[in-house]
Amino acid sequence: MTAAAAAPAAPPRTAMLEVADLSITVRRGADRKPILASVSLTCAKGEIVGLVGESGSGKSMTLRTAVGLTPEKADVSGQVQVSGRDVLGASPKELAEVRSRTASMIFQDPRAHINPFQRIGTFLTEGLRLHQGRSKAEATRMAAALLAEVGLPDPDRHLRQYPHELSGGMLQRVMIAAALAGEPELLLADEPTTALDVTTQAEIMSILLRLRRERGLSIVLVTHDLDLAVACCDRIHVMYAGSIVEAASATELARAPQHPYTAALFAARPAPDRAELRAVSGRPLGLYEVERGCAFAPRCPRAVDVCHDVAPRTRENDGHRVTCHLEESAEAGQGAAEASGTLTRPLTPLTKGERS
Repeated sequence: MTAAAAAPAAPPRTAMLEVADLSITVRRGADRKPILASVSLTCAKGEIVGLVGESGSGKSMTLRTAVGLTPEKADVSGQVQVSGRDVLGASPKELAEVRSRTASMIFQDPRAHINPFQRIGTFLTEGLRLHQGRSKAEATRMAAALLAEVGLPDPDRHLRQYPHELSGGMLQRVMIAAALAGEPELLLADEPTTALDVTTQAEIMSILLRLRRERGLSIVLVTHDLDLAVACCDRIHVMYAGSIVEAASATELARAPQHPYTAALFAARPAPDRAELRAVSGRPLGLYEVERGCAFAPRCPRAVDVCHDVAPRTRENDGHRVTCHLEESAEAGQGAAEASGTLTRPLTPLTKGERS
């Protein structure tokens, strides 16, 4: 051979979730309100991807669209694929198969999604019998095993209980068990630790990280907790007014946030050495309230005339994506951080081994 053989290329990571240019506009009579605009994200096999941002930014809607839970009167465009299967064009039967076999969702408030008049055992075995054809006895055994897997002691007793007899943390474990019943490859977790105490939050996240390791799950995590996202996720997408304004690896985002909104979120988090919280000024806008320019411009400490008049373009550099008129550079990122007072307490992401 006259030339050295080229090393074989590494196989591409399988994408469990692919969202490309997703836009949603809700229709109410003659009124039309856009709620998502050109949202794009991916979650590879075995990866944990975070979606962070204030309430109303579109995080939960993005997650729900991944399993076909879009508003009834809505115009939807773009592409959404779960494990290579088209979701937006799927039939009701195909969607039911995706939800029962491929992708499962953990909702924010378990008490709002578990029938208070049904026993926990009925809630867990219903899907096993309906979608998998299990007998009552077999479904009960599987439900007990799932409760044990998510850390609930004495699962046989819990199967006989009603939701009001369980704490919020215990009910969230039941929700995780229900999500695992179909042995999904993708787990969509919508604020799974909201309204739980700090210790229980840590236990729930520990369960999700263990399941990711043992089952090879891909996870998309919606959270308001930026510290949690940086510690647990491989990559983070920051949403504002129905759009993703910044996306990067958790390590890079914590080191050098480039969008002023991301920097403001870092500055607003509690810190032992901080006398008071630095809240983001103004109120978050819905996409339908933005007439032109950058949606964050009315609240941005660095906004100039062009920010109010022209929508910014999205630029990417080494996997760090930002939608802002500021120059995409290390100096711009540091400047945005200093302007909002962030980086006073650096976050420490978990290593890949710790996350897995």
